[in-house]
Amino acid sequence: MGTTVGGPGPLGTNLGGSSAFLRATPMDFASPQGLWDKTAEEPSAVGTLDGDLAVEVAIIGGGFCGLSAALHLAEAGVDAVVLEAETPGWGASGRNGGQVIAGLKIDPGECVHKFGAEPGRALAKFGAGTADLVFDLIERFQIRCEAHRNGWLQPAHGRAGVAAVAARVGDIQASGGNVELVERERLAQLIGTKLYDCAMLDRRSGSVQPLGYARGLATAALKAGARLFREARVTSLEARDGRWLLTTARGRVSARHCLMATNGYTGDLHPALHAAMIPVQSYQIATDPLPDALDRQVLPSRIPVSDLLYLGVYFRRDDAGRFIIGGRGSLTDHERPDLFRNIQRIAHVLYPALREIDFTLRWGGKLALTSDHLPRLVTIERGLHAAYGCNGRGVALATSMGKLAAERIRGIEHPDLPIANLPPARFPFYPLRLPAMAVIARFKRLRTRFVRA
Repeated sequence: MGTTVGGPGPLGTNLGGSSAFLRATPMDFASPQGLWDKTAEEPSAVGTLDGDLAVEVAIIGGGFCGLSAALHLAEAGVDAVVLEAETPGWGASGRNGGQVIAGLKIDPGECVHKFGAEPGRALAKFGAGTADLVFDLIERFQIRCEAHRNGWLQPAHGRAGVAAVAARVGDIQASGGNVELVERERLAQLIGTKLYDCAMLDRRSGSVQPLGYARGLATAALKAGARLFREARVTSLEARDGRWLLTTARGRVSARHCLMATNGYTGDLHPALHAAMIPVQSYQIATDPLPDALDRQVLPSRIPVSDLLYLGVYFRRDDAGRFIIGGRGSLTDHERPDLFRNIQRIAHVLYPALREIDFTLRWGGKLALTSDHLPRLVTIERGLHAAYGCNGRGVALATSMGKLAAERIRGIEHPDLPIANLPPARFPFYPLRLPAMAVIARFKRLRTRFVRA
């Protein structure tokens, strides 16, 4: 993804004066990570691969999953190398909303219904603990990434939405999760808008500066003994003499185990993952720090919000007081200025006072969807593993999937955990995925147009 100043250009650009669809002031900073690269701690020095080497484990991808795997392997004394096509945190790990959400996309009751009592409870327990791992790592390695564990809100509007959120609260509470139902009046005080009727407050969750967190994981992995290489895009992957040979432009790596931790950026790296997931774009826009008067009106609680049931957006504040909101992006790699415009329109529905505020940055990144909304840890061939499919919950879930993958490589199995034993996910009718998703997305956008702006 390139960067330019002004106009509807590639993702990761700042908005210049020629951009009519968003009010913005020109800025002298642009990056694929948008706001996050502007405010993250400086990254540790990461070298380039020059020549060939042999290791125990080669990890493709320097995002949350790959860095977590490298850290946990290195701490166990395993020689691990991360090959990152750009720089650590460059992909979705440095572009997401930074919401650290405990749990999976499916709730505990559905886990039990789908897999049976013991495996279902094991899966729900794994999901519930994903945010714990993130905040434990932040504390243990003193990662400076604007970490806050003040909860996460999933609001609802209308009778059907209220019923769905109330059922979710009851289900999670029954499994021991620290969640509660927040009624309309109190919710309005927390969020600063009266648009919603209720919400689930999940106290297990929170937020981070995502690129700062990724860079902190990279530093921790380096200190533990892992090796990280930037600008090391893997162009071919082949089995040779009982090992895996990974070729890059500057050298080759031979490894006994290889972990593909590329998620929505996997591409055609291996045919087994060709139809395993659908990568989709998520877009975000951000203001400058809000003035004092708006600071007390716009999300005053600072609790991050994901409204994917009604308006299809997620939003939060950062430590400097900026307002950040994201939503669905393009289904392809082509930028859609109208979708950025739609996100800003929804921001104005939520907070009409923001009509007088500039959104000065925009950016986007890919997340990976699986057909059953579950992640996967699969062993494709002997010594070749893949972890993927976080379905929009990548900060917490990808971190835990990396730890899970590290344990498998070390010979620790998880016979009771379904996501570690399922076959590779596969989308039915994969060639028709884009037109089908376009129809669904259009229906959801038409539904939100009935919200009074």
